Amino acid sequence: MSTPLTLSVIRAFEILSAFNGRRPVLTTTEIAKKTGMNNKTVHRFLLTLEKVGAISRVGRGQFSLGMTLADLGSQVAVHRVLAEAVIQHLEPLSEALNESVQAAVLEDFNIVSIAHIPSRHSLTIGIRVGRRWPAYCTSLGKVLIADMDEGTLDKYLEKFGLERRTSNTITSPAKLKQHLKEVRTQGYAINDQESERGMRGVAVPLKSVSGRTIAAISVSGPTARMPMNTLMKTKNDLKDCASQVVNTLYGGQG
Repeated sequence: MSTPLTLSVIRAFEILSAFNGRRPVLTTTEIAKKTGMNNKTVHRFLLTLEKVGAISRVGRGQFSLGMTLADLGSQVAVHRVLAEAVIQHLEPLSEALNESVQAAVLEDFNIVSIAHIPSRHSLTIGIRVGRRWPAYCTSLGKVLIADMDEGTLDKYLEKFGLERRTSNTITSPAKLKQHLKEVRTQGYAINDQESERGMRGVAVPLKSVSGRTIAAISVSGPTARMPMNTLMKTKNDLKDCASQVVNTLYGGQG
């Protein structure tokens, strides 16, 4: 018999999650509408959350998130949390596919590996946690920069340019922008020998509950073991894995 959940805690987090960057200040009525609770219930929770500093009263009948949440958030090492959530799901994926799998985040317009499990084959990809790559020519990177707004992407292109690493590398800013639109639409990216000749990979995003891409996971290997039809099948395994990771990170809200 499973342990019953505490409904009050769930409701409290539903109220906290009603606030976002576009609506940092909300009234009781607005929160009730967003959460589906009645005003009386919301008001009772707000008073309790205000008592512990999770909610601040900023005006008559108006509330915002409190400093207690900021203090708690500052204690979270985001990449460590991500890596720990990812690795437990990458391990069975790597075992099933017997290819190199990894997770990465975007830092200063480069991708940084935060978790990696190599394949058991003798011919594999030299990856280590903490290693950086250009984003524009990797499947992981393309998934991550596809989430950028156009202004930020223009700054990326202006700062770094698009060096030709192989004959398959996209070096035209216009073509890359069009390619990234396709990545956003289809929900995955492929690296077909764009960063290194003889290697292919496919990646999918890990998204927050707000829909923002926070990381990406990929499977990669030599072209001899990763023909395009295999790569396309693998993306479905990756998407399943991504769903499991998001469920671990957000407790079923993803």
